[in-house]
Amino acid sequence: MGQLRVAKTKKAADCFFCKFLNREVRISECIDDYVNANSLNIRHSPCFKCSAGLKVRLEFASS
Repeated sequence: MGQLRVAKTKKAADCFFCKFLNREVRISECIDDYVNANSLNIRHSPCFKCSAGLKVRLEFASS
């Protein structure tokens, strides 16, 4: 499995390629979609229980 590359500065406006959505997304958009899908239990969302979203959220929180 490929590594998720998150910007080293971890700014909310930085982008990365999301393999689940198959497009570039901003870190802030990823975190918002991940948190919304999991807190609202939106099971049909590709962001629901997404391992990449969890990693982005944890890396951003630790910065």
